[in-house]
Amino acid sequence: MAKGKIAGYYRLSIEDDNGKVESNSITNQRLLIKKYIAGDQEFADYEFCEFYDDGFSGTTMNRPGIQSLLKAIKNDEIQVIVVKDISRFSRDYIELGTYMEQILPFLGIRFIAITDRYDSKDYIGRTANIDIGFKSLLADFYCKDISGKVKSSIAAKRNQGKYATGSTPFGYMKNPKNLNELVIIQEEAKVIRRIFNMSLSRMNFNEICKALNDESILTPLEFKNRRKKLKRKELEKQHKYWQAGTIRAILMNESYIGSMVYNKTEQEAVGSTRTVLKPRSEWKIYQNHHEAIIEEALFRKVQGNLIKRKESEKSPVEYLLKSKFYCGYCKRKLRVMKLAGEQLFFYCDNHKLNSQNACLPDKVSNEFVELLVLNEIKKQMKDLLELDVIKRIIIKESKATLSKAERSLEAVAKAISEVTEKKSHLLEGYHEGQYAKEQYKEGRNLLEDDLIALKATGQELEDSVSNCITQINDKSNDYEKLLAYNGFDNLTKEMVHAFVERIEISAEKVIDIYWTFNHQGKNCE
Repeated sequence: MAKGKIAGYYRLSIEDDNGKVESNSITNQRLLIKKYIAGDQEFADYEFCEFYDDGFSGTTMNRPGIQSLLKAIKNDEIQVIVVKDISRFSRDYIELGTYMEQILPFLGIRFIAITDRYDSKDYIGRTANIDIGFKSLLADFYCKDISGKVKSSIAAKRNQGKYATGSTPFGYMKNPKNLNELVIIQEEAKVIRRIFNMSLSRMNFNEICKALNDESILTPLEFKNRRKKLKRKELEKQHKYWQAGTIRAILMNESYIGSMVYNKTEQEAVGSTRTVLKPRSEWKIYQNHHEAIIEEALFRKVQGNLIKRKESEKSPVEYLLKSKFYCGYCKRKLRVMKLAGEQLFFYCDNHKLNSQNACLPDKVSNEFVELLVLNEIKKQMKDLLELDVIKRIIIKESKATLSKAERSLEAVAKAISEVTEKKSHLLEGYHEGQYAKEQYKEGRNLLEDDLIALKATGQELEDSVSNCITQINDKSNDYEKLLAYNGFDNLTKEMVHAFVERIEISAEKVIDIYWTFNHQGKNCE
């Protein structure tokens, strides 16, 4: 039977000279680690497993392979970790130290870095040698130095008009003969031109999506994966539709008039992985960089229409059941529409994106749903009141039973004391010759039987006391906060927040209300 699991972890990234250092390749890391484990008899009874990250920087722990390894560690599935060298695990000096000196020792995980000749078993109760600290610090400095050099190199190429970005806009690909140039993919460009023409004809984003989805036009991600012959998990999911956000991004992308736009974002904060959009005045634009798909005049006209549409957009609509409505089919939040007379209606945006789905096809009146929710809350309130009455009765009965049991327990304790005293007197009388041996035995047996019966009664009473205290202190059915809304004739935001978790509406307009206190849906036609 295996003692446990020993995990080999491998990592390769662009930090490693794009894999030119052969010893750093995933294959060679695997061979080195397997050879090391096979050569140590101590690991003969361990089950081997492996995790790896290919193309991920060591400056962050947000890597799929390392996250899977850490999850296995938390689930107590791994006992030993083996890496080629410490930098494979992490290049962040502070984070690496936290794992090596705190997290892994606390979890009882043995950590081995082969080429650094480090084995945490040799450092139990003390810090690793200073050379290990220097190596991890140098790895951190090296990574930051490389990162700075890469950024400077990319900036220099962009300033020279070279396309130096990993991804390419939809409709373009890198020129195989010169990777710093973009060339048009005509099949994708045809879709882009059609989108611009549909927008110019005053079709809104949803109408454009519906037209493309109804004709089963591939989405940008599907085009990309078909071109690169990749198998992406997200493409195996259902409802692969064009979305309004995708259409908006295409219509606003200046790449389609031949411009290269960069320096659009910046790091949100020091150490953060999030980026924020810079003011347009700080963007860098290299015009006539590549062949255009859309004429500039057409592009500017579409931009003008989009600006007018944005200016006409109304402020957010406020209503009592805000953020509670979901489509019963696709589970996305329903959209709200305000009509004349301040009437609100809800609908599923996904229904507009494709003619063949089971999303909510019609609008549902907010007024109708609010009234329905209020009536259902009143019904729930009635049930809660009944439960509260039952709870109060149980508590009252439990208190009465508790009082009686405590008095009885005192009487039993007193009786046990008296019987114990009688046994003591009986024994003294026997020693003084007041009782014959047979008389003493008979009396003692009778008293012991009384003690056994009294102790059994005492145990039953103690159990009864414990149960009564549990019933009195039970908070699992504490509905006091909800009962505070008893008698309300109008729906309020506070009431909605207290009672309603979510509301799902199906295509047949069946409404399921999920309550906060039991998370179960109440089906309403």
